[in-house]
Formats: sequence, structure tokens, C-alpha cells
Amino acid sequence: MKFIATTCLISETHKPRPRQHILDFIASNEMVFTPATLIDIERGILRVTQTNPAKAAALREWFAQERARRVILTGRARETSKMLAAILECRHLKYIWLPDPKSKHPSYGVHAATAAAAIVHELPIAAAGIKAYLAINEYFSIPGIYDVTSDRWCQAEYLKAKVKRLRPTDRVNYLSAA
Repeated sequence: MKFIATTCLISETHKPRPRQHILDFIASNEMVFTPATLIDIERGILRVTQTNPAKAAALREWFAQERARRVILTGRARETSKMLAAILECRHLKYIWLPDPKSKHPSYGVHAATAAAAIVHELPIAAAGIKAYLAINEYFSIPGIYDVTSDRWCQAEYLKAKVKRLRPTDRVNYLSAA
């Protein structure tokens, strides 16, 4: 099956002690990258460069191999940018993309951009960290969220356990105004 690979998922392949079930999942499915994932991984490598140039060089080599074997979703930029703008304008989701000024390495909205690409390209997301995607899915229908840590699809009852459910009046069609 084809999935959008997240940074936390694909990074598992370079860990000193990767979790075997995640490696098996990656090997048995087609993983594609979004530009947001590429940026996020590049930022991580740049961060390592400052403290450990040798490790950064190894990461660069690993990442070059990963990029070479994976498809990068580059089409449908207009639709993806419109979807991303709608997600970013959802006031209930600001905590997902708004950088924490106290953070040493503030986020730039990789979860929102990945979700936008998933929705537009109609592909599920495979991730080790799913909380942000579950929150986005409360307002925008992501085609699927696969939690590789627990090795399961996020079902309705699973969503209830992980994310506070919203009242029906909280849900807004952000795309109708876009």
C-alpha cells in the first residue's frame, strides 16, 4: 500500500536500534515523501552539523539514499497550498503549527503541510507520532492515519481515546470560504 511517510517514521531506518516492526512496515509498503518531510529532515541534519559534523555527513548519505528510492509528491501545488492555507487558518489547530518561542528549534508546520498533501493526493499518512494528525483530522478528513507504533489504523473509537472530541458546533467547513 502507498503511504505518505513522516519524518518520525522514515528516521527509524537510521536509528542505532530501530524497531523491527516499523522497519518491516516500511519494507512492505510504498513510502512517498512530501516536500515538508524533506525540509524537516534537512533541518534536522543541519542541526546535527553544528555539533557533530561526522554524524551529519552520515545522515546526509543516508538521506540521499532514502530520497533516491522514494517518490516525492510535487504535483497539485495549487490544491495543496489551498488546503494548507485552510488548515493554517483553523484557529483550533494553531498549537500544531504556531512555533513555541521558548523552543530551541521551533516547528514550522510540517504536520499541517503533510496533512494537506495527504488530503489532496488522497493518500494515508503513516507516522510514529500521530497526535497532531488526529487533531487535524477533527476538522479536515485525512484519508487515513496509520499508527506504526501500535501497528494499527486509527479507528473512531481509537480517535476518542487519543484526542478530545469536538462538539458538532465546533466543526467548521474551512474550505467553503477558501
